[in-house]
Amino acid sequence: MQPSRTDAVSCPECGAPAPFRGTAVSLVCEYCGSTVVRTGVDLKLIGKVSALLDNGSPIVLGAKASVDKVPFEVVGRLQLRHGRGTWNEWFINFADGGVGWLSDAQGSYAITRPREKSIVAGKVPAYSGCALGQPIVVQGVPYVPVERRVASYQGAEGCLPFAAVPGDRYYSVDLRGHDGEFMTLDYGERPDHREPTLYMGRAVDLLAIGLHPLRKFAGWARGGPPA
Repeated sequence: MQPSRTDAVSCPECGAPAPFRGTAVSLVCEYCGSTVVRTGVDLKLIGKVSALLDNGSPIVLGAKASVDKVPFEVVGRLQLRHGRGTWNEWFINFADGGVGWLSDAQGSYAITRPREKSIVAGKVPAYSGCALGQPIVVQGVPYVPVERRVASYQGAEGCLPFAAVPGDRYYSVDLRGHDGEFMTLDYGERPDHREPTLYMGRAVDLLAIGLHPLRKFAGWARGGPPA
């Protein structure tokens, strides 16, 4: 797999290298914890990120794998809080130039990639109308909403495609198909519209897709949660 393209710039806060990768818009400086946002050739700071919680994820930045014969690399992590728990969304760069997310929640993993909004715009309910267990048909495939979340950003590391400000909230619905299909409808900061950002993909097993390296935990042998 070819390494991701990096741009040689420095953190405006501490002067350390700030290796933006691909289409990344923001990154968290690994030396001082500042969030650096790139707009064209300009860089700006939006403050320090909140501390990431160790929620037992085996995934690490720089891990590589392949899905559907397309290699990818994990380049960033967004940690989100919902209720009393947290989960991770790992930002990934694909060798074909595309991007995606590796969802990591309680030992369940799924990889999704952004799709055209027109696929669902005006064809799916608003956030409040997505009833758990009631199928929504997208491109002829029935997807069942399995979780609705109002989440806030807990913290971040590495490179991300947008500036994640700790405390900002967003609304989303996760849906599953009968053959491992996985879909997320991201309504952003407003739940009262029917044009969510669409991500589609499928559930994965970390070892089956060859993700490496992985953090090691006593008793952890498969792609599920640590013991």
